[in-house]
Amino acid sequence: MVRAVFLLLAVALSAAYAQSIAHNFTQSAAPSFTPSVVVYNFTALPDAARPDFVVDVNGCSIYVYVVLDSPERQDPLLHTEVVATKMSASPMYSGEVLEAFLKALGPRVTAGVWILKPAGGYEERALEVEARGAAELREAVERALGIPLASNYTEALKTAAATKRPAAYLVYLVKREGDVMVSFDFSPVLQISSTNGREALEVLSRIREAAGGRTPPAFINIGPYWTSEAEVERLDRAAETLERELGTVKVLPDGVEGIVDVLVLGSPGNIGPYFIEFPYPNGSIPPDRATAERVVRRFIQLAGFCRSPMAAEFRPKTGFIKAFLRPDPTPALAAVVGAAAASAAAVSILKRRRRRINPP
Repeated sequence: MVRAVFLLLAVALSAAYAQSIAHNFTQSAAPSFTPSVVVYNFTALPDAARPDFVVDVNGCSIYVYVVLDSPERQDPLLHTEVVATKMSASPMYSGEVLEAFLKALGPRVTAGVWILKPAGGYEERALEVEARGAAELREAVERALGIPLASNYTEALKTAAATKRPAAYLVYLVKREGDVMVSFDFSPVLQISSTNGREALEVLSRIREAAGGRTPPAFINIGPYWTSEAEVERLDRAAETLERELGTVKVLPDGVEGIVDVLVLGSPGNIGPYFIEFPYPNGSIPPDRATAERVVRRFIQLAGFCRSPMAAEFRPKTGFIKAFLRPDPTPALAAVVGAAAASAAAVSILKRRRRRINPP
């Protein structure tokens, strides 16, 4: 659901979704781009975007931006490039990256699967398995599930329809090594997140060694802290309460507007910072500093915690249209969307509250 910071082009989403359903566990996808390792520093983004002001809450810094409809002040986060460093990498097939991933970071990894149901719908599972190679990985996942593993989404869909039984396919692998999290979605690009750039590069070096001295393409995202599902839930509850206090929510025939959105990079459990989108508290009038600061402080009070830095953005319109809603993307889709948007110096908004489909 990444706008830099908040750009998510429809074409990026479409391309990512196509890749997420087309990847084949039994085949190697070739890189379709110039291979590189790109390190993005999201810690520096809030300051680089030149906030209108910074609110200090007991030593915690919230960078506040007021987005106007005028060309002179349109979404500073959107138009600010993430600080990036680019390094060369080796052209590798996804199967080669998979083997290097397991050799360097295995045998114990987390495997994400989707289980498609014959009557429609799906179930997501994260399995702790042990594997030293692709063949062992398939066997371990099938043993844990108790059903055969399809090669990709399309095959799983056909199998579920033909057999009238659930069918599963592998979506991603994740390994947490200290302060580094490495994700592999069966594309030729690794996603590496950390709050420590040196440690992230050390893990990449281990994977390079396992790949025989070849450096796999990777996006390395460095942030100030790790987010969590528990924190996101607290922020969501604070957003719901604040919406009621502000009275900004309006239910429309095709969606809802005036909501407070809690946004994270990737998904809860990935790196920060947190981004909070507020509607104008006074309708169509941009808030002055005193009003904006009051709203931000009240939000932090309701949440009961603050992580430094956080970014707060006041926008003329917030919300969404139902026609564009889809379930939260799989980690594979999230990773690909993140990569596509990051290449355009963007940060993905991949957490959107689904409770908003049927607002009260």
